[in-house]
Amino acid sequence: MCLFGKAYQAKRLVGTMATVLDGLVSSALHKLAKLVEDEVMMTLCVGRDIKKLQHNLEAFRAVRQDAEAMAMRDKRVRLWWKRVSDVMFNVDDVIDLFMANSYMRPRALPCSSMFSCFAKLLLDHRVATRIKDINTELGEIRGASEMYNNVGHISQQTQITAVDTSHTIPIVGPGIVGTGITRDVDSMVQAIASRCPNNDPSVFGIEGMGGIGKTTLAKKIYWEEWIRKEFQIHIWLGISETYDMTGLLKQAIRMAGGNCDQRETEAELLLCLKDTIQGKSVFLVLDNVFRADVWIRRLQLAFEGALNNVCVLVTTRSHDVLLAMGTTHIHSVSRMSEDDGLMLLMKNSFQWPGRPGRTFQELGRQIVRRCDGLPLAIKAVAGTLSTRKTEDEWKKIRDCQWSIEGLPEGVGGALYVSYRNLADELKQCFLWCALLPQSFEIRRDAVAYWWVAEGFVRKEHGCSVHQTAEGYYYELVRRNLLQPTMDSVDLAVSTMHDVLRSLGQHLTKDHSLFMNVQEDYSRFMDVENNGAVPKLRRLGISSAIEELPAIEEHKSLRTLLIFDNKKFSSFHNDTFKKLQHVRVLVLRGTSIENIPESLGNMVLLRLLDLSYTEIEKLPESIGNLISLEYLRLLGCPKLHSLPHGLMRLSNISFLELDQLALHDIPKGIARFKHLYNLRGVFETKTGFRLDELQDLPNIQRLWVDKLEKATPEGELVLKNSSNLRELGLQCTSTRYEANELERIQQVYDRLIPSPSLVYLFFVAFPCTMFPKWLRTEPELNMPILHILHLNESIPCTDLPPAGQIPELLELKIQGADEVVSIGTDLLGKGVPSAAAFFPKLELLLIIRMYNLEKWYLNPRDQQLSLMPCLQRLLLLDCPKLTALPPDLSKMVSLKRIHIEGAHELKEVVNLPAVAWLKLKNNKSLTTISNLCKLQDLFAQDCPMLDRAENLCLLKHVYMIDCPHALEFRNCLPGDGVLFHVATDGHNIFPDEAL
Repeated sequence: MCLFGKAYQAKRLVGTMATVLDGLVSSALHKLAKLVEDEVMMTLCVGRDIKKLQHNLEAFRAVRQDAEAMAMRDKRVRLWWKRVSDVMFNVDDVIDLFMANSYMRPRALPCSSMFSCFAKLLLDHRVATRIKDINTELGEIRGASEMYNNVGHISQQTQITAVDTSHTIPIVGPGIVGTGITRDVDSMVQAIASRCPNNDPSVFGIEGMGGIGKTTLAKKIYWEEWIRKEFQIHIWLGISETYDMTGLLKQAIRMAGGNCDQRETEAELLLCLKDTIQGKSVFLVLDNVFRADVWIRRLQLAFEGALNNVCVLVTTRSHDVLLAMGTTHIHSVSRMSEDDGLMLLMKNSFQWPGRPGRTFQELGRQIVRRCDGLPLAIKAVAGTLSTRKTEDEWKKIRDCQWSIEGLPEGVGGALYVSYRNLADELKQCFLWCALLPQSFEIRRDAVAYWWVAEGFVRKEHGCSVHQTAEGYYYELVRRNLLQPTMDSVDLAVSTMHDVLRSLGQHLTKDHSLFMNVQEDYSRFMDVENNGAVPKLRRLGISSAIEELPAIEEHKSLRTLLIFDNKKFSSFHNDTFKKLQHVRVLVLRGTSIENIPESLGNMVLLRLLDLSYTEIEKLPESIGNLISLEYLRLLGCPKLHSLPHGLMRLSNISFLELDQLALHDIPKGIARFKHLYNLRGVFETKTGFRLDELQDLPNIQRLWVDKLEKATPEGELVLKNSSNLRELGLQCTSTRYEANELERIQQVYDRLIPSPSLVYLFFVAFPCTMFPKWLRTEPELNMPILHILHLNESIPCTDLPPAGQIPELLELKIQGADEVVSIGTDLLGKGVPSAAAFFPKLELLLIIRMYNLEKWYLNPRDQQLSLMPCLQRLLLLDCPKLTALPPDLSKMVSLKRIHIEGAHELKEVVNLPAVAWLKLKNNKSLTTISNLCKLQDLFAQDCPMLDRAENLCLLKHVYMIDCPHALEFRNCLPGDGVLFHVATDGHNIFPDEAL
């Protein structure tokens, strides 16, 4: 890797005063050492100034972490810290700019002409001048000896915990526990059940201060069994302070089971929502409401159409909001009792084996008292305690400084204690999330890229920098500083509580700003002096900002984030000439159509995200972005071509080109030696060729599109991809001639993946035989494959022997229209060592196989181990399938089955382990028998279903549009079964999924 790349690998920026010295100083010293070692700065005067700067920076390493708390109490220390922070940012900028400009100069003959020698001397002189100025300022700062000594000798109470990146998916502690929350849930559900029906929606309110548990209470009510049964539609809407009405309406329509794909205006969406819920009973939660107008002037218009049975549950900090919304019942959330708080603390703290002893219990009780009965604070402190396993470590947390002056209203000292005990790299990542919009869905993969681009992530031994960043994300989740969403898979999507967000914004207010409302403009611009507020480093802009500010005035800006703001459509031509320090630029979901050529001036830019924009063309100057590592172009339907300058970006490691209108991809991707994630590439005669993949040794994730355009000449193109973990192969879904299919088959046969493959996806594979490496001994070619998806329009008559793959967890077969029967072809030879087929498979999805008639697992009735770990099965749109395999009865782990659109299936029988069964639109189904552990049954549009046998543990039955529901009910045991019948065609439990 070049010097420039190495320097950036070690880079660690800082987010607050507390981490400046351990972050930027360490980064600057590392880069300065590399400059001296590699003799990049040849001019003597520059070298001398560099060594002096190294000496000055070393002097600040003694300053303690606790200085941040002192700075909040003492205005003089605060000013001192702010000055230090500004200087350190300037040091980082000047070094990076020098390295970038040095990298751009010709390396072989640096003084091959008088002009190039003069240019180098001029650059060195400018750098020397800036470094001299910095050294002078550092000397002045050190000269403030009284301030420096005070900061340098503060108590060392804080015990910083190193980042534990071993938690791939952490154990997340429970929400609020104890008798108090149970009592509150029962009280609210009783109030809802006792409401008087009328034509207007009933509004119920939950009020309380931030972090006291309003949302948790609402969630428990939302999932309460009586609520699930009483209401046909359940909708949850998180309302941020600057909510996007069209986004809320789309989410409400989706949760109600409707479709809004062709509607964009608020009026169209309101009408669509009204039609979707017409005549249905609805339970609607509006969480975290700041203003009553979201209901009074907007949503209420749609919900007045749902006759007689609409219940709205509102959570808010404001009693006035509830009064304005006409609330009929208000519940004020009280602080947790000490006993309930202790229970919550212990359940979230003890994530290691064993039970807490009496001493831990007493220490926990003392800590709970300091949390002031706030569940958010208790969980956050518990997240810190979960990393402490001795009594002495718990005592240090109990005895540290909890009373912190200067925190914003509603942010208790307990939250600051949790933040202060993070490792520096976690502090930076946590604070960065406060720059995102309120209630923003923080996705693990995306935020990992952002953190790496900011320089927050240090490469761990044995892990890539991106895997380390994912570990940081999961550590913040485990510490309850990020909250996974309700429908999050693998905890990969989370949000930040607005109280924690307030803490983060307070700690970064000297150099970071999220513009939430137009009133924030005063913090962005110095109105009195008619100019920009100096030293702003990071800026986020919400979708609510009507008039976007003059961004180019902020010449120190390092990060610019604009999400889903359709009012943003252009930059001034010279904007990027002034923003030379920007590292991260996200313009996702804006209306921008063109990027000016001045983009090429941003030589420090590491991440550029233009996803879901109206961009029509990228400037040729993009090739000057020598630091760029992440380029995301997803969902840009007007982008028809890429500039050839793009191929000069030798540091690129992430390139996404999905859902574009590209006709060609320039040749030269083989130069991207650091590339680990490449999506959306395809071969053309004059551009990119598959052979270029041979030169990408670090590739981990690869998606290749339009494989029908590829040529089969050459070697095995993935032979050097020893780190490949994810592979997606896709053709255009259309008809092909025989000679074209032969050529495509040869192309696929060349794409033999590495044994390191974990995820494999086929989309619209057009040939009649799968590639040889998949249909012959896949257990040798892909021994650790976890997920295999075969999607869309697959004409193969035989399926690959996936049963031989020893580590396969999930198998999806969709659109294999030529398959008439599933049998030994799918099983293969099994896994010889255990004589098992699909030994670890947990999820099986068989979708849209319109000609599938028979399915056998063991046609010869041999003694075989078949899918011993299978837990969930989905059969969707297999209209000719006549029967389920008899051997399903031997699968003791199979708990949940969803069968839909199997019109020839007559019975579902002999499934002794199944506890959850959903049946929909099965025209010939008559009987459900011998499901002795079945508890929940959902049946919809099954006109012949009339017989039930041996369903002895059944608790809940929901039948909709089943004409023989009464006959079916008469077959059930008389007591203990809750039976619900409807004939309105509504999809039962739309949010209850497999």
